[in-house]
Amino acid sequence: MSVLTISQTLLNSTVAALMVQTSAQDRDIVCLHGFTQNRLAMVRDFVAPLATLYRRIWFVDCPGHGMTPVEPGDPSSFFDALVTIAPHFDLFGYSMGGRLALWMLTTHPGVIERAVVVSAHLGITSAQAREERQDSDERLAQRLESLPYTAGLGNQNLELRAFLDEWNRAPLFGDRALTDSDLRLRLMNQPTQLAASLRSYGTGQQPDLTLALQETSTQLFYLFGETDTTYRAMADRARQLTNCEVQMIDQAAHDALHDQPRLVAAAVTEFLR
Repeated sequence: MSVLTISQTLLNSTVAALMVQTSAQDRDIVCLHGFTQNRLAMVRDFVAPLATLYRRIWFVDCPGHGMTPVEPGDPSSFFDALVTIAPHFDLFGYSMGGRLALWMLTTHPGVIERAVVVSAHLGITSAQAREERQDSDERLAQRLESLPYTAGLGNQNLELRAFLDEWNRAPLFGDRALTDSDLRLRLMNQPTQLAASLRSYGTGQQPDLTLALQETSTQLFYLFGETDTTYRAMADRARQLTNCEVQMIDQAAHDALHDQPRLVAAAVTEFLR
């Protein structure tokens, strides 16, 4: 690996990113994190493997996370900011970031050459299920808005700490516990902005992307964790896409990047190479 520079930047007046410049000859990749994370979440595990393939690696704060605020409505303005990076680039996204990656493929055809998504929802197909998810997202947003928050990483924000601990011990994640570094990163997010992100582009707001993804020329790689039964079913839907390769990550739950970072990195680099 040969990393030349690491710098903080803004893609436009609002979207924040960490840009890693390497000695590779060409190509850019954009990395989008999961809900309650930020642009720093993937840096430790993915700079080294991606630096052999890309001249620039962009770790971006998704709207409502880190330093990127939420703009009302759908995430089209966020996608427009990503397009300023390069005429063509690759995308990597986990969970919420994977949903946004798939969503962008359908709104900006021809821009993304290859996309890797981990535990990403293709969209709710039932009107009733969509309404139920919107109600669930709204309840979660209201709970987040009720949490007191003070900027800083000291002993304050105990209510947010308790929420993050509860959220990340859900069965979906295999009853894991956050490390201190994971917790510090997530405490950089403001609860009101997390709530706004759910209302603007939560799973309940995302359209069913299945038909649109059938028409994209982007090569897709879908990863899911062995014990993640919810997204095992989603992987079955992804297998129906003619341009999508699917792979299971052994001994991993929903956050396969956390549970098996080396296996995920190896699978991702093999596909992108």
